[in-house]
Amino acid sequence: MPHNCEYRSQFGNVEDYGIRSANEIEKTILAEGPETVGAICLESITAGGGAIMPPLGYWRRVQEICREYNVLLLLDEVVMGLGRTGKWFGYQHFDVKPDIVTMAKGLASGYAAISCTVTTNEVFEMCHQKCESDEGVDLGYFRDISTFGACTAGPTAALANMQIIENERLIENSANVGAYLQESLHQLEHKHKIIGQVRGLGLFAGIELVKNRQTKEPVDETELARICADVMSQGVMIGRTNRSFHKLNNTILLAPALVATKADIDAITRAIDVALTRHKLQE
Repeated sequence: MPHNCEYRSQFGNVEDYGIRSANEIEKTILAEGPETVGAICLESITAGGGAIMPPLGYWRRVQEICREYNVLLLLDEVVMGLGRTGKWFGYQHFDVKPDIVTMAKGLASGYAAISCTVTTNEVFEMCHQKCESDEGVDLGYFRDISTFGACTAGPTAALANMQIIENERLIENSANVGAYLQESLHQLEHKHKIIGQVRGLGLFAGIELVKNRQTKEPVDETELARICADVMSQGVMIGRTNRSFHKLNNTILLAPALVATKADIDAITRAIDVALTRHKLQE
């Protein structure tokens, strides 16, 4: 299905972009045949594509489409889940109710390998009923296949990690410091014309770099790489889109730790400011 990045609208300057982009999902479902589509998988906020925020009205329309065609809505919260956006999950900002949610990395903050799939009771029961043994005996659990299913180290680390997130109020910190991050980046946007748009929520942000704000022509990927290398040479680790799209790998990606302070955000934005200033002087 087509993207939902309003900054690069495929419909021109329209007020109902979110609904139009969601309707493209309906077109895809109809083209495939609704009876052949079991589920669609989306991110609450598209991470690897450049911190793409869902446009106004998008999630409401997506949910309507899924219900109309009896398609399950699977949300990938591997990046946005576990506090990144200032709530436990990114989808909680958008009044949407997924049928299936996947999560990983943040479950144990990277200290142990673990991923998790969560479903509604309805989906659980639907699959549970199908998973009976050859003798027709209910196995009593949602049967799936997992290479490390019997390993308890990952779940133990995840439970401890989530307890720390709660006890140290790190989701609240993500919301507060995240708001400071977004504000600080918008200040950089006013200062540097190379910044086409700042996007994000909580402690997740994208800075799309362009050669011209009016035409939105993206900077070359090599140019972005040099800027990011400058930032990292100052001791600040950042990410960037990397061969995600043809000629649109032009976005800096930021995902500070949930324990980040405003001083940490100042260090990040200062390093980016210095790198962009140096880049302008070199032009």
